[in-house]
Amino acid sequence: MRTYDGDPMRDVLLDRLDPTAHTEFLVYVMGPYTTIRLDYFLRDDATVDESDVDLGAFGDAEADLLDELRETVEWLRTELGVNAFLAVDPAIPTETHPEETDQERMNVISQSKAYAEASNAVVFVLPKAGVRDGVDIEIGAVLSGFDLGHGEGTPQKPPQRFHVFREHGVASATLDAVPHEYEVALTEYGTRSELQDQLARFLAGILRSERRGDLPPVDDDSATTDGAGE
Repeated sequence: MRTYDGDPMRDVLLDRLDPTAHTEFLVYVMGPYTTIRLDYFLRDDATVDESDVDLGAFGDAEADLLDELRETVEWLRTELGVNAFLAVDPAIPTETHPEETDQERMNVISQSKAYAEASNAVVFVLPKAGVRDGVDIEIGAVLSGFDLGHGEGTPQKPPQRFHVFREHGVASATLDAVPHEYEVALTEYGTRSELQDQLARFLAGILRSERRGDLPPVDDDSATTDGAGE
């Protein structure tokens, strides 16, 4: 288990996150934090009526995508009772954190790997409205970091604990390859309610597998790895 400031990351997360009905069931939620802005892609002299553009289930022009993802996390915490969180929630500073801090810093990839390792389930939520620059790379880095796929040896974390949820209309050759390259399930959704139903089924399956002993305890998922930067 990776550590942070000398403590196992799982202990750090359990200490920093607010408790839920199932506090010990950590769910790391990953996804883009920035909503697509059409003027980013258009020439300065181009005009478009954004009301005519379909940005999907998370395309509320009045809300930032980070806030939209927070709503999903809050739904997981209150309705399902799992201890869901985004990368920013434990308040562990990254190397690009602009403010001075006495806390140990982590680079974003090492941080994501540590959060994923410490969690009972890891979900990637990819809305149509999200700017995915770097997100696909981070997904690949996290999954490959646990030796998932068809290579030799045993994965450091069972691929059943990971799931990619992609909104209809999100086109990505990298995402298309995830089930084949990493043996991680990929499901498409069309509405928020569909996403919620799929998340509930996935997490219920993980919980059943844990109770039956089909999945090892999270602390046993991977070999001990010391140091936040590894």
